[in-house]
Amino acid sequence: MIPDDSEFRSNAEGSLCLPAELDHLPAFLDHVRQMAEVVGMAAAQASRLELAVEEALVNVCNYAYADQTPTGAVRCRVVVQPDGLQVEITDEGPSFDPLARPDPDTALELDQREPGGLGILLIKSLVSEVSYRREDHRNVLTIKMDKAATGKTDNAES
Repeated sequence: MIPDDSEFRSNAEGSLCLPAELDHLPAFLDHVRQMAEVVGMAAAQASRLELAVEEALVNVCNYAYADQTPTGAVRCRVVVQPDGLQVEITDEGPSFDPLARPDPDTALELDQREPGGLGILLIKSLVSEVSYRREDHRNVLTIKMDKAATGKTDNAES
């Protein structure tokens, strides 16, 4: 269900709700970027967070409301925490836990792999923590980025 027009905007709580359409992706990413600047997050950390949020939002836009016209809404809520930012991405699509399946085996040849899973693997490698819950008939993906986090891919390089 698409909220009324008054909900299709940002509010003081750090929440932005818009139709789940790729055209709105820049608005969501600007919202996350602005909140990262407010907390003084390093540019590299903010970029990692933004990429993770982009991947999650693209999946919502492409799959959560695939058979629904007009499309449903997606809410991106950014919460300032003492150690960084928490981003909650919420949709009302069918229940889907992207963390439920095992990570893809990237050592296998492409033709030997099951499709899917690389996006959530990317998200997990970029941020401090990612979790999923189903709440009030909504999918809620929570992405956390610590201000001081180096990210899992950086740790592998050191």
